[in-house]
Formats: sequence, C-alpha cells, structure tokens
Amino acid sequence: MIFANAMGCDHKQYQRMCLKVQDDVITQITSELSQMSDVDSHQIVDVDSKLLMPSFIDCNVYPKGRTLSRKTLTSLSQKALKGGYGTLLLLPDTLPVIDSEAIVELVKSVDKDLEVHILPCIKPIFCDDDKLKLTDVSKLYGNGARGIYFQSDIEGNLILRIAQYAKMLKTPLICFAQDISLAQGVINEGALAAKLGLPTIHHKSQSIEVAKICEMLLHQEVEVLFSAIGLPRCIEIIQSYKQQGLRAYTEVSLHHLVLDETICDDYNTAGKLNPPLPNKSQRKALVDSLQSGQIDVLTSLQCADFNSQKDQVFELASFGIDSIAYGFALAYDRLFKPHNLSLSLLSKLCSYNPAQILGLDSGSLEVGKRADFMVVDLARETFIDDSFSPYYGAKLESKVVMMYRDSQLYEID
Repeated sequence: MIFANAMGCDHKQYQRMCLKVQDDVITQITSELSQMSDVDSHQIVDVDSKLLMPSFIDCNVYPKGRTLSRKTLTSLSQKALKGGYGTLLLLPDTLPVIDSEAIVELVKSVDKDLEVHILPCIKPIFCDDDKLKLTDVSKLYGNGARGIYFQSDIEGNLILRIAQYAKMLKTPLICFAQDISLAQGVINEGALAAKLGLPTIHHKSQSIEVAKICEMLLHQEVEVLFSAIGLPRCIEIIQSYKQQGLRAYTEVSLHHLVLDETICDDYNTAGKLNPPLPNKSQRKALVDSLQSGQIDVLTSLQCADFNSQKDQVFELASFGIDSIAYGFALAYDRLFKPHNLSLSLLSKLCSYNPAQILGLDSGSLEVGKRADFMVVDLARETFIDDSFSPYYGAKLESKVVMMYRDSQLYEID
C-alpha cells in the first residue's frame, strides 16, 4: 500500500512525503509519487496533503472503572483510535490486577481482536498475609508484559529489588510518586480549596517522593518514567538528577498543561484528577518546562469512570477523565498551536520518546520501522459532546481521519 501526497511529520522532519508499506513495514519514502518504485502493484491512498504522523503511544492508561474485561478493553481501543493512539500501556492497578501470567494472557487474547495495540504493564508486588511480596516479574515479562509499575510509597528494599528486575530484563520502571499521607484530599492546596472548603492534596506530596525515588535509583543503571508529574518543582528535581546521570523521563498530562484548578470552581467534578490540576502560575511553569525541553512524554491520563461516579458531591466523586478519543485534537488546538510549538515536538513527546522507552519498533517515519501512523485533517474540527468532560462543548481544530496499523486502514468518521 502506498500513501501518496502526504505532509509527513515525525520527531525530526516535516515535509511532503509518499510512503510505501509492505508486510507492516515502511519500505520506501519519497517526496513524489513518480519517484516511488513498483507503483502499479500497490493500492494507492491519496492523503491529499493532509498530515501523516506516527500514531501516538500512551504510557498511562486505565480501562473504564479500572475494570479489566473484553468489553472495557474494546471500548478503550475504539476511543483511542479516534484520538490518534496506536499503542497503549495498560497500567496494572486494575480489577483484576495484572500480577499473574493468567491476567497477562487475558489482555493479550483480547488485544488480538482490537484496533489498537494494548500492552499490559507489570504489577511487581502482591499482598500475602498482610505482607507485600514480589511477583515473578521475569515470567510476566517473558509472557509479553512491558514495564514495571509501582507507587513510590512502598518499602525501600522492595523498590531496590524491583529495580534489579528492571535492570536484568532491560525494561523501564514506571513510578507514580505520591506520599499517600499527604494526599488524602481532593484538590490542589491553595486559595481555591480554601474558598470551596475542600480537603487538599499537599503540594509536597509528589515532590518529596520524586526526590526519594531519584536518590534511590541514581547509579542503579535502570530507566525510570515518572508517571503523571503535576507540579514544576518535581520537574526541577528530576532535571537535577538527570544531570547526575539518572536515566529518567518526565511524563506530564495534557490536562495539567492546558487546564488549571479553576475548572473545579463551583464543585465541577470534571476537573477532579490525581495529581490535582495546578493553579495558574504552576500551569504556566509547566508550559515553560515543555518549551524548554524538560518534559519527555505526554499522556491523556485516560481513566474514565461511570458517569454515576462523577455525578457526586466533589469529595465523593471519582478521580479521572475520559479524554483519549480527542487526544491529538486537544494537544494541537489547546497546547501546541497556541504556544507556537512544532508538530515535530508533538510527535517526539507522544510517539518517538514513548516508543524508545518501551522498546517498540515504531514511533517514527523511517524505512524499516513498523507502519503505525495516523492521517489528520487540520482543516476539520473535533467536537466534544461529553457533558462530564472539562472540555464539554469545545470545538477543537483538527480531526484524525485515518489510522493504519497491522495491515489495516481504518477510516474514522
């Protein structure tokens, strides 16, 4: 199959492009169709000057209600396709938990029938007689799971043992850093929380845990992705340890770069996320970090719940957001275009870097790479009609119109 007359864009190029795919691999790239070999024996898809980019990869995703089933994974896949995502890393704190070969097999068996590739991540610990013990990480990895996910507030000895597994298997650690004792509230600490009379999540609940994990993993020869960083101070800490040799990556959600805590005013539960949305000055500092190259990965922070769980008083409503279906449009319309950031940077943060971290043979438009990409019409709009979304009623510039992966071309309404 040949994709002709595209504006091809990845982490290092933005140019007119014709791209040939054979056996799910990109085999030739030219600037004009006339330069392409063996044209007559291939189906030609005229992209008509639309944007062609590697599919996004999201390293921070949960199924609806964190419930693991064929139905929830199918729904997640269908939404992700619309948002331009080709691969999802499924975090393991689900029901059931991804801590055994049987559950990894369950995800893999469902994945075979999905439009989007869903990778199970490894939960490295389980509770036995009120004691935390290590799972057989190597067996789960050998069965196809990728990445080892843990929360920072577990025993230090366990963290170091988990790091040894990561080093041995050459798979990344994925850490959600948060001191639970400082995160018993529901909203960012500050003036808005005081106005609403809501219990707060202390601003140091994440930074002190980030510092702890950085110090523990320094010189351990492992890679760690800090999941869903919510405050600029955490980025400063990670950057300082990077300079000392820590192989760390900073992940920030699109929402923490686009929204601030004022969306929660009037007790609007659509903006109830964990980590909580920052205040205006903190959000600006996060955007500054993005512009200066200190953020490595962007996530949709997909963690949808049933509407009945969001339609509660603020303190009882669930954390989370259902946003993966408009991921590309949100990033383009509300973040990259307003701040005059390049589409190549967007591709780097949402495709190339996640592919490198997870060891995937995708994420860029190069001969020999796996063909996994989207076609975007920048002249069309994506309308958000989810009344439980903080973006409800928005018309976002751009729309994903095609996705290609695993020899399948999906046309998206």
